Amino acid sequence: MTIDWSRISPDRFEQLCTDIIRSEGFYNIRRMGGSGDRGRDIIAQKQTQLFFGSKETQNWIVQCKRLVKTNLSIDDLSSELNKVRMHQIDYYLVILSNTLKPNLVDWIDGISKDYPFKIIINDIDWLESQLKREPSLYKHYFENDDRNEQIYSLKNSTDLQIYTAGKMPSIALRGQITKWRNDLEISSSKLKNKIGFYHPEFAGCDHTGIYLSETVQSDFRMISQSNLLIAYLEDNEQFGTISEIMIAYSMNKQIAIFIDEKIKKEITVPELESEHSVNPEYYEQVYEKVFKTNHSCPCDLMNELQPIHLNEYWFMIEFLRLRQPDTFIKMTNSENLNKDIIGYLKEFEK
Repeated sequence: MTIDWSRISPDRFEQLCTDIIRSEGFYNIRRMGGSGDRGRDIIAQKQTQLFFGSKETQNWIVQCKRLVKTNLSIDDLSSELNKVRMHQIDYYLVILSNTLKPNLVDWIDGISKDYPFKIIINDIDWLESQLKREPSLYKHYFENDDRNEQIYSLKNSTDLQIYTAGKMPSIALRGQITKWRNDLEISSSKLKNKIGFYHPEFAGCDHTGIYLSETVQSDFRMISQSNLLIAYLEDNEQFGTISEIMIAYSMNKQIAIFIDEKIKKEITVPELESEHSVNPEYYEQVYEKVFKTNHSCPCDLMNELQPIHLNEYWFMIEFLRLRQPDTFIKMTNSENLNKDIIGYLKEFEK
């Protein structure tokens, strides 16, 4: 089995690792991700059968390293171990997309006794054996040839056509665009790639005799002619923007969504009561403020929640994460929006 790991994003790789450990009997799986995670990608638990029918619950931290051109180094692992030392765990597992070097194996053997938890490194041989054992996972992540080919083509393109989805200008003036779109045009002119933009027209009465149906058809045509949609969700009622995103999804376009942190629902209690115990009041507030229900059962759904979900668009976000996992989704604010979009576009230059 030969896999081109460069065609899977780090987030997609983390999701693959999550699915693999779930198939191995892990539960209470929580993907941490993002900054401030103190070295954790995934925290999970697993039960082991002991003598006389008793069971032991083990606490795990799993880190997912999708490495293509570089190898895991002693310095990298030492730094991660120092972060993990803060947690009360039984096992620390690293999953690699390439081969573990012999010098690192020897180093781990020498330092493992210095840590209160067991250290396990599973490299590409283990990964590929898991994918052979679970062919449905391989098919789900690697056999969407049309999608993979489109992403590969887009990553290697020097000419990007971008459709910008978001709120319209408050002034009904033909050709008027919002500030974030204007800033993006100016900043993107300094990039290596040649970038063209499609901006949707104002969809209200601008006294030019343009009908709403014609505006929608025009936007539909522009999305079809673009190869990347960038959306900015800055309030809770951008239903037109959601429609544009789903049109792009139906056309198999690459999608990047930037969500303003000001629309995040405020949860006033901490998520965790302890290292491995979720605060029940946190469940109650999330269900009430995000899901709009008084049902507050601490079910597995909560284990998948991340800050990016805590807004009116949680269903669309999770739908895209499941159906088109290479969708780029990031929380931002009006001050950092331009920098974040340009940072995303620079990835196409690599």
